Amino acid sequence: MIDQEFQKVAQAVELYLVEESSGHDFYHAERVYNNAMYLQQKEGGDRFVIGVAALVHDICRPWEKKTGKLHFGPEALEIIGEVLVKAEVDKQKIEEVLAIVEFHDVYDWSEKMANKSLELMIVQDADNLDATGALGVARTFAFGGANGLSLYNPGEKLAFDQDYVEKTTDRTSSVAHFYEKLLKLKENMNTATGKKLAEERHQFMVDFLDQFFKEWEGKF
Repeated sequence: MIDQEFQKVAQAVELYLVEESSGHDFYHAERVYNNAMYLQQKEGGDRFVIGVAALVHDICRPWEKKTGKLHFGPEALEIIGEVLVKAEVDKQKIEEVLAIVEFHDVYDWSEKMANKSLELMIVQDADNLDATGALGVARTFAFGGANGLSLYNPGEKLAFDQDYVEKTTDRTSSVAHFYEKLLKLKENMNTATGKKLAEERHQFMVDFLDQFFKEWEGKF
């Protein structure tokens, strides 16, 4: 349930994501919002800024797919800013929200960030929690299907170390995405609450992959 103070923003987000089917739809935004609200209760931070950022962080995903430009790049941030102005969000709050959206997809294994705000840390954790566990598994294959990726290619690279494949066109399979990103998220959580919540979800993915390879290889 999205609180009343966020309803104008939520309605705008839902319109932007109405045709999104790659795992970054409005239900994802709603789950990230719920995660973020829970984390904020435990960790603190500006509740309004966190809630708005959680809702809008992916609204330019469909635009990204059409244009090839980053959903958190300069042009995307302009679009998001306009959405928030129309939703009557305070100018100062808009700037804080955009600063979060700009860096929410930057990961410690690829680019160390100094002086993250608490609000950014919470929104990033909230987003990453929805990329792990049962929902993470489901969303990975939804994303792969929407972008023409195979389930798995035997013999493909699964040891990515510090690498992260940003461009969908450079990815090899849905299973490889677990290794390039999702299995690293537990160690990339920012907050104590986020780290605790990530444990069970991480183990679910590990168990899923064990079962996946067992069945793929015909082991009985």
